Amino acid sequence: MTISTQWFQPSDIPQLFESTVGIEKESLRLDNQGNFSQHTHDSGGLGGRDYHPYIQTDFAEAQLELITPPLKQNQDLINWLAGLHQITAAAYPEDLIWPASPPAKLNSDRDTIPVAKLSNSKEVAYREHLVQVYGKDVQLVSGIHYNFQIKPQLVHKLVGSRFPSFIQATNQIYFELGRRYFRYRWLLTYLFGVSPYVDSTYESKLFGTPPQTIMRSIRQSRYGYRNANSINIDYSSLTSMIESIEKAVNDNFLSLEKELYRDVRFRGGQKVRDFLCQGIKYLEFRNFDLNPFTPYGITKDQIDFIKLFLISLLFLEGETDDASVNLGNRLNQAVAEAHPQTPCPDLEEGKLLCQSMREVAQVLKENSQIDLLPLVEKAEAALEDSKLTLAGQLINECPDPANFLAWGLEQAREFKQGYQKRPYHLHGFENFELSTQDVIKEALKVGLKLEIVDPMDNLIKVSHQGHQEYIRNGNMTAKDSLISYFLMENKVATKDILKEAGIYVPQGQHFNEIDEASHYYPFLPEQGFVVKPKNTNYGLGISIFKTLPSQSQYRQALEIAFEEDNTILVESFVPGDELRFYVQAGEVLAVCERQPAQVVGDGKHTISQLIDQANQHPLRGPKHFAPMTLLEKGKTEALQLEANQLSFESIPDKDQVVYLRENSNVSTGGLSIDRTDQVYDDYNAIAIQAAEALGTTFCGVDILIKDYTAPIKQTGDYGVIEANFNPAMSIHRFVGQGQDRYLGRAVLQELFPELTWPQ
Repeated sequence: MTISTQWFQPSDIPQLFESTVGIEKESLRLDNQGNFSQHTHDSGGLGGRDYHPYIQTDFAEAQLELITPPLKQNQDLINWLAGLHQITAAAYPEDLIWPASPPAKLNSDRDTIPVAKLSNSKEVAYREHLVQVYGKDVQLVSGIHYNFQIKPQLVHKLVGSRFPSFIQATNQIYFELGRRYFRYRWLLTYLFGVSPYVDSTYESKLFGTPPQTIMRSIRQSRYGYRNANSINIDYSSLTSMIESIEKAVNDNFLSLEKELYRDVRFRGGQKVRDFLCQGIKYLEFRNFDLNPFTPYGITKDQIDFIKLFLISLLFLEGETDDASVNLGNRLNQAVAEAHPQTPCPDLEEGKLLCQSMREVAQVLKENSQIDLLPLVEKAEAALEDSKLTLAGQLINECPDPANFLAWGLEQAREFKQGYQKRPYHLHGFENFELSTQDVIKEALKVGLKLEIVDPMDNLIKVSHQGHQEYIRNGNMTAKDSLISYFLMENKVATKDILKEAGIYVPQGQHFNEIDEASHYYPFLPEQGFVVKPKNTNYGLGISIFKTLPSQSQYRQALEIAFEEDNTILVESFVPGDELRFYVQAGEVLAVCERQPAQVVGDGKHTISQLIDQANQHPLRGPKHFAPMTLLEKGKTEALQLEANQLSFESIPDKDQVVYLRENSNVSTGGLSIDRTDQVYDDYNAIAIQAAEALGTTFCGVDILIKDYTAPIKQTGDYGVIEANFNPAMSIHRFVGQGQDRYLGRAVLQELFPELTWPQ
């Protein structure tokens, strides 16, 4: 085979690799014994199937379908699959997700396996029709659908020079790509076909029971998704294909066009005839078994290899025809029905296909940072040794069909443990800060459409039926004005506004020069004071002194504050417990007490060593990326220790609590304790009043309270020390002690009140 430039040039290969791919993954939900789950889909608390773009059911009620959006980066597809699996596993905590395509255990009474309970009666009737024609067994075989769209800009470049219109360009290119795929897909079945075992009572109504001999892929064999032999589709031209599909429907061989089971489905319209006026938009490749060795049914390497295979087909010389399609069908069936360790049926053609892929991969490597040559080498090795194929590996690991159920359940349990790890993260989306992860997780659960606008800025767009909202950092939305952010960031302005609203705030001074602030030392209150930047969030630059420090300690606190801003505040310290009130739309949704960063002595280790030990806690991690921030050994911590006659090398007594900071921000290592149901309502009213005075929808109000379980009796019982825009939600969502509060969901409920939210 030689590289052809019929449509694209080798220089186009890097951009062709930016073509989008979307994955649809079907899976069965089972109980711990391998029986079909009795939990209905709706019991999982997910958004409705009438509109959910990502989590659906396929044929059966216990047959999941997870759908990614079309994406350019293949790693992003894995990230989406990771997140969707985590969400689904949490929705059905008693269930296992079966990792293989064929069911290893079928109910003896097939009537006890319900089809999907959909609100659309036509869809239910269609599934009942499939049962009558093909039987339930065939419909319960799951797999991967691989959706591929060539980068449209590359096709547009061909209009005028090679094609008179964009529609004609897409139709010719996609139709020919589809035929070439039919012809050569046997290679993918050889490499990735991995459904050698199935329940011994499995039966296709059209083709009967598979032979007892093990085959490479039951799903790709005649016993899998296959129409009756009487249905013939003519692939000699696009028009011929359309007419033959329509004839099969008109002659009642097919109930609907979508009943046609072929490994390539041309996509772009409600009806196939729409292709002539609207064009083919993308191709859906439907012939992939679930990879039972991976928790998501497919690996990034597989996605990369298939994409490379498709791009290579675009550069093959010559055209295929209907006879080529039929030859490809025969080859593919022979490969599927052969024993997994049967040698490659056409080693020469397989090597030629790999050689063309190698040439494309070489161009890609030379013009980008993507190196797929190792994947080609791996495929070439598998051509020589069938034991290296997925099916070959499976029968080596599980040689006895009688053990397939136990093997698959063990895989499913292992994968489930992975889905359940780090529940505070949304798997695959860990690069977002925690509050954004929580909002994304809730959006995916309820079925809001998600678009990542800028991951570096934690900026997303969520939408539902034409209504769209932008969200940054979890709760920065169009519900708040920019001026409200400035007012909360400016602590002088915040104090003035709250004081004017009749809310008590600590007294103090602000300074623009460090020397001016240093000269204020003789006037400092001996009962305690706070030094903080005028503009701050997340507790940055704050030092708290409960007793009068030395002049050098005071000077160091000033330097820390001036590192964060040009203006700093020195204000009186209000004694009491510091509570963070999370206010949304005039309502307090969560309250937490925050204790300062601390370590507990054991009488053996230094404070520095205790910090290292504390940072090994599974909930601790980088700031904003874990519920508990890593403890630091910075200047602020050193100053705090010095104020208590300690250093990082001091060895505290057993059970001695050593505070590393006075401020209790969780973002600086503090611990959160939920107090929502314990705080007296007077303080909720103060927090709501503060948010209203600042004109904000989402607000975090920090209040120091002498006794938060008792009503306000006098002015000194509390003091509002800060109001924060973009208040952290993770400190309430994943508390160190107490009840978690689902604030990510609350944000979306505020933005999408029209949506029905499952309980």
